[in-house]
Amino acid sequence: MEGPGPWLEGHRRVVGLGGAAAALTLAGIWTVVVPDRADTAAGLQALAVRWGHPLCWLLLAVSGVLYAVRAPSAAVAGAAWAALAAYLVFLGTTLL
Repeated sequence: MEGPGPWLEGHRRVVGLGGAAAALTLAGIWTVVVPDRADTAAGLQALAVRWGHPLCWLLLAVSGVLYAVRAPSAAVAGAAWAALAAYLVFLGTTLL
């Protein structure tokens, strides 16, 4: 698999930090906007419904910062995969 294109590589810091800022904004929004399902869930399900979506965006912000500072690609990918896992848990518990 090829790495990022030359333009993206040349603008790595702007792209990574811009994406991280956008993701942090969305994490903040989803901290305030809570699905109605959180009111009827209990225990771990309530925790996942309430905090799963903000956690996903926070992990995407971490991934963006790691990309901007040229962290190893495994670390960037690990944060992104963790974000996907958090979102899938959120989605699954919301639909239960």
